[in-house]
Amino acid sequence: MYLLRRLQIKTFYLPVLLFLLSACSANTSPGGDAIQVSFNTENNIFLSGHVFGEGNTAVILSHMDTGDQSNWWPFARTLRDKGYKVLTYDFRGFRDSFGEAALDSSYEDLNAAIDYFVDQNVSKIVLIGAGIGGTASLRVGNHPSVVGVVTLSSSPIVGALNVVDDIPAIKAPKMFLAAEEDTFNVRSTDVFLQMSGDPKERHIMKGAEQGTNMLIGPSGPSAKGLIIDFLRRNTQ
Repeated sequence: MYLLRRLQIKTFYLPVLLFLLSACSANTSPGGDAIQVSFNTENNIFLSGHVFGEGNTAVILSHMDTGDQSNWWPFARTLRDKGYKVLTYDFRGFRDSFGEAALDSSYEDLNAAIDYFVDQNVSKIVLIGAGIGGTASLRVGNHPSVVGVVTLSSSPIVGALNVVDDIPAIKAPKMFLAAEEDTFNVRSTDVFLQMSGDPKERHIMKGAEQGTNMLIGPSGPSAKGLIIDFLRRNTQ
């Protein structure tokens, strides 16, 4: 009887255990048709990423310092379905990427991501970054293969990384997003507008969400629509 009761308990809890394991691993892989990839920085640091979709127009999504590439996966699928080839990746020291976390060097990691696509003969690349990911995107936005730069809740200065002098060199179209209650990053967009040449645009969204959280908050549909429209206009 005791053995039977133990078997019944195990049988009862097995679905629960499987559900918990599934929940814990939900953000370990994007699933679907995403392909896991890796590439190295110039100083040979291994970075991990995923590629969604196919094509000659690519989008590189760079994450915030409070997250990792998984924050971008839902939007990466949206862009894939719009016909773009999308790369999400982790900065060094985050998630599955090697090395010590060094946000001051985030632009070097993004450069490696750009090189990954250039080596595949991708003709057009749009950089989209949240937080430090946007700051890094502004640092390297003058790359000849870059045809657009979008920032979400980004600052011109993060630690020793200062991109104020890099912004004027970006000839590609630029779009800056921030939430109205995120006053610090709203002021940052003032700096971006002041330092940028045309074409440029700024959109202040309702709410206080930062970075990729703007895409899932109350302003999510508007923010995603603005980015998708920016891509359509600048990748034809």
